[in-house]
Amino acid sequence: MGPVIFSCAGVTYHLLLNGAALFDIYEEFGSKGFVLDHIKGNGKDSFRPTCWILAKLAEQGELLRRYQGYDKGPIPTEETFLLNLSPLEVPLAKDAIARAVQEGFRREEGPAKKEVDKGLLEIEKKTGAS
Repeated sequence: MGPVIFSCAGVTYHLLLNGAALFDIYEEFGSKGFVLDHIKGNGKDSFRPTCWILAKLAEQGELLRRYQGYDKGPIPTEETFLLNLSPLEVPLAKDAIARAVQEGFRREEGPAKKEVDKGLLEIEKKTGAS
């Protein structure tokens, strides 16, 4: 799971959907539907949720960076994006949110760990079976 980079007004933010962000989004907008349903559309009704969610994901990304020992960066508010997002940046913001949500829900794919029955291994060693 890695943050998604998004820049606005010359500031780089690291967007992260983690458990804290997800449950804050649910608390703010409800848990019916999918997270991205709140930012669908091109009108004012989707602009405020876009700014709110963008700020929440940037907040969590920054808090993770601090936890990892990086120097402190800014933690934006909803107002930060309400004031600074240009009309052309709104679709870019929605795309960045979508990528962060996708990354947050992505499962780590790797080699499946197989449980080992140590007792069975010992029996196989003694009997020569495998």
